[in-house]
Amino acid sequence: MVSRTHRMTVMRTAIGMLGLLLLPLFTGCDEEECVTCVQPLPVAPTLVFSESGDDRITVYWNDYPEFYSDDISGYRIWRRLYEPYDETDPAREFYFLADVGVGQNYYYDSGQYFFVDGDVDNQVDYEYAVSTVAPQGESYLSFELVVDTPLPMSETPLTMFDVAGPNNQLSGFDFSLAGEHGGGSLNGADGVVDPTVVGHTADIQVRFDGNGIPWLETLRGDVHVQDYGTFLDQNDQLYFEGVSWAPDSGWSEGGVLELIIGHIYVVEIYNEPSGGDVHYAKLGVVDVSDATGTVRIMWAYQPRNGLPELTAPVSRLDHDETPRAIRL
Repeated sequence: MVSRTHRMTVMRTAIGMLGLLLLPLFTGCDEEECVTCVQPLPVAPTLVFSESGDDRITVYWNDYPEFYSDDISGYRIWRRLYEPYDETDPAREFYFLADVGVGQNYYYDSGQYFFVDGDVDNQVDYEYAVSTVAPQGESYLSFELVVDTPLPMSETPLTMFDVAGPNNQLSGFDFSLAGEHGGGSLNGADGVVDPTVVGHTADIQVRFDGNGIPWLETLRGDVHVQDYGTFLDQNDQLYFEGVSWAPDSGWSEGGVLELIIGHIYVVEIYNEPSGGDVHYAKLGVVDVSDATGTVRIMWAYQPRNGLPELTAPVSRLDHDETPRAIRL
């Protein structure tokens, strides 16, 4: 497997010194006359970042190298298993993942390239880098620290029932349990638990009041929730990707909020037995039915301790679609 360290300092220094030695010999030569001139390597991509999804990570970078050179042939994506606290080590080793040619996986409106890495596992940390390829060689690896953890989330809406109704065993939800099984397993239904039994692990439950209005209720003092607002796309459907980051504050004091179609709710879950770990989650309301006592939701859970990122890859969306996000 092809691998590279994050910086090729020795090689770049040698090339630079060779160029300085040859420069006096070829001063004044133009491109047609210069046969042995040392061409500079292409510049590395910048503004590299990633977004996590369920068993996938999407890496983005910009097209700036193409502004500096007309002969860029493409880009290479590199990956490694992230080892905490060694990100300053220039000798850390990346492994070749894929090639992306110029104009491939490219958003012309934003000038961004992307690559979807589907060969990853949830709850595993990965680090990425991108390099530029041209006839004269390959650039440094990109300088940004890009570390991400695949994010479990529902692939289709999940149905939850009224805790006061006949299907109350399907009214509770355990985000970490759902995250362990992934969003593709029974549409995430592995996270549905019975909140009426002793020793249940549900974080939240759904309850309809006498007027047929559904409410979200937290079930422990270490679970906090807030209504982050209405997020709709151009078709007035839930735009679940509208919330990409959990806020620092604004949690509901009572832990009870009305569930409204099109709204996204952010959840903060503390786990004191694990030494004070904190995890973030979100759920969005797709549909509500008073007649059946049901609420259909989308959910996402961040398994990485302390990381508030709750976004999905842009590649899951119509990139030309402009969402209409309305904050309360």
